[in-house]
Amino acid sequence: MSMELTPIDRTNRGKAKLYSALAIYRETILPEAQNPERQILYWIDHSAEALSDEFRCFAIQRGRTIVGYLQYSYFREEHIFFFEYLCLRDPDRPGLVPSEAIKSIEDFLAQNYDPNFTIVFEVAQKRNAIGRWEQDKKLVSYFKRLGFRTVDFSYHYPILQSYDGGLSYPADLMIRLSGQQKQVSASEMRTILRCIYFKHYLRWDRPFLEPSRFSERERLINELYSHEISQIGEDDTFNTTGDDRRSQKERFSNLRPKITTLLEHIFGPKLPRLMMVIILLFFAQRGLGSTWLLLPFVLAVAAIYCLAEDTDTSRKLFLAVISRFRSVRPLPS
Repeated sequence: MSMELTPIDRTNRGKAKLYSALAIYRETILPEAQNPERQILYWIDHSAEALSDEFRCFAIQRGRTIVGYLQYSYFREEHIFFFEYLCLRDPDRPGLVPSEAIKSIEDFLAQNYDPNFTIVFEVAQKRNAIGRWEQDKKLVSYFKRLGFRTVDFSYHYPILQSYDGGLSYPADLMIRLSGQQKQVSASEMRTILRCIYFKHYLRWDRPFLEPSRFSERERLINELYSHEISQIGEDDTFNTTGDDRRSQKERFSNLRPKITTLLEHIFGPKLPRLMMVIILLFFAQRGLGSTWLLLPFVLAVAAIYCLAEDTDTSRKLFLAVISRFRSVRPLPS
């Protein structure tokens, strides 16, 4: 059975799916690398706000079983994806989930975004028995088999759970470059760091901090960014290591979305509900046997759809639609 990505764009719907995905997140991500769940839930509910960039969350499913959680930011101008969390766990298959989960991600990105993008993500390092940081070799090796490569760069991510104490933690920066590229230029590295630190981490924290605390957070991330780019010379290039055969394999080539995906893009995920409303009202209108009800029929569909959508904007539209009913009068017989 193939896997598929299911978008999570509201916290008040599909709660079982959301919390099953977050349970995998809690179990598979190191505590110091986790964002507080209340923050994730906030950003899920605010992901549709007018930003040039995107924040998206997905449950990864096999049939009805949730086997993973994906959370990413997409920086539109730079054409870079930052996978904050890619968590996979299949109760029917011990060990790491095989690559069909990645195939479902590849298909989604290929069908919804322009080609030749870059994907980056962090694999947090772990403390060994004597307290030293070391690479999570098992996880890094797994992602290399899936075509990702580690960047030869001393990377750190900012502390997440609090804003006191240490500045950052070490991680391996992994990347998927477009085409046959195996090196990262100095300008590309600076762009990647700027996106991760400022367009993701700092933007993420803004709603949760008072102005004074946010200023301190901004100072911390500025210091970390300055420290990181101090390693980058003007003409430097950074090698990447990985499985050359797998990383050069053609991916993101499935450019034909399913009909259901196209319908969802055009009409939104409430299309089945909307169709049911239309069908019921159509039969009601036919039962009444009056053609002058066509206009109220259209307005009624819009009003009920707005109630089903249940957002501030849809409620305002509902009130506007209802006000139009006052001007509808039956035609003279």
